[in-house]
Amino acid sequence: MPSNGLIVLAPIKPGLEADLRTTLNRIGNDIKGKRLASAAAPEPHIDFPRSQTIHFARLALLADPLHGPDRQRLLLVTDYDGSWRAHVAELLALTTEPAAIWGCCVGYTGPERFAGFIRTHMVKPQAYYRAFPAVTLAQIRQALKAQAQANEPPAGLPPGSRLDLLATIAGDLLRLPAAALDLPGLLLRHGPLRSILAARRVNATLDRVWWVWLFNRFTLNSYPAPRYPYSSAPVDTAADCAPATGADEVVGRAAWAGAPGEDNVSQNQLTLVTVVRPEQLKQLQAVLAVIDLYAQRLASRGSLVGIATIHTVRWALLDGGQRMLLASNYDGTWENYIDEFAEMICSGLDAIWESSYGFPELGAQDVVALKQFLRCHQAPANVFYSAYPAATVLNIADGLQLEQQETSPVLATTPSEAT
Repeated sequence: MPSNGLIVLAPIKPGLEADLRTTLNRIGNDIKGKRLASAAAPEPHIDFPRSQTIHFARLALLADPLHGPDRQRLLLVTDYDGSWRAHVAELLALTTEPAAIWGCCVGYTGPERFAGFIRTHMVKPQAYYRAFPAVTLAQIRQALKAQAQANEPPAGLPPGSRLDLLATIAGDLLRLPAAALDLPGLLLRHGPLRSILAARRVNATLDRVWWVWLFNRFTLNSYPAPRYPYSSAPVDTAADCAPATGADEVVGRAAWAGAPGEDNVSQNQLTLVTVVRPEQLKQLQAVLAVIDLYAQRLASRGSLVGIATIHTVRWALLDGGQRMLLASNYDGTWENYIDEFAEMICSGLDAIWESSYGFPELGAQDVVALKQFLRCHQAPANVFYSAYPAATVLNIADGLQLEQQETSPVLATTPSEAT
């Protein structure tokens, strides 16, 4: 997976929002540029398929409440190999007629100052997970080729066997020292009590992970039963989204007009923006720090606490902590993705989004209301690109294991870490 990621959020010049949306939708609905060959006149385009370093990319238009009720801003999210400077230069080189895209944004003054424009509008994520960190695009493509040509699945220990469990524990123990080195800094930044409370909130439904099970037993941690059995989802789910409170912000159906649809390839993306309750900000920061620790130090290759469908996912606080962005690239359908999250990391979803206006009163246990909340805060990606659109996380994991076995036959019995 990529070694780096980029988030850019730039205000759009007043009056250019509709033109930019139209331009991006045309790019997103023709991501490979097939229409351009027969177009009567040159069109603005970003030729992502020509890149040898970009794994995933998306562009979306988000509301810009800080500059006015009708203003919007351009979001760019990428996962890439190599240096930041080389990536920015490649982005510009892939763009035809940059003035028609980047020129719609405040602060863009021409190609020669593109790097400065990007740097000015960069957003740092608070948590960033990659299924295969530091594995390049070239390595993934080679692994997928090996996986496609293989007659048999890679050799390994039987999933669920005692030996497989021991191998998993051994791998986790090897990762724990690195996490322990990061722990004092986390406690210092967010405070011991707040950090422990954040960890308890995230971990409450993760007993399937042995070290989380130990943490939950040691801290007497468990997930509370729902207070009542009724969903808080609106009865008329066909109606357009409405804010839960005056401070809430939702995405109406009009924003989806003309944007590329979901399920066009084996992967999908989720772009979510919610408004954070001010009194919950410090606890949310601690929660995201705990999640980042898990993602960077404790996640086994291809799996985040047992979920093996996420390629990359980031959380970032925007506007000084007033809002939170989620940007995820995942396998399968939107419905299956949310169902898997609600089943496997229910407490983690609560820990993250209970800080946001509109989150269901019963939390992620109320799956119908959860889906309504997510849909109403999801922004359509006007452009979504994947360098390997037919590949799942498990495909890549198998291919990498096959490649490893071919180069190191002695490792042929090593179990896959994507469990």
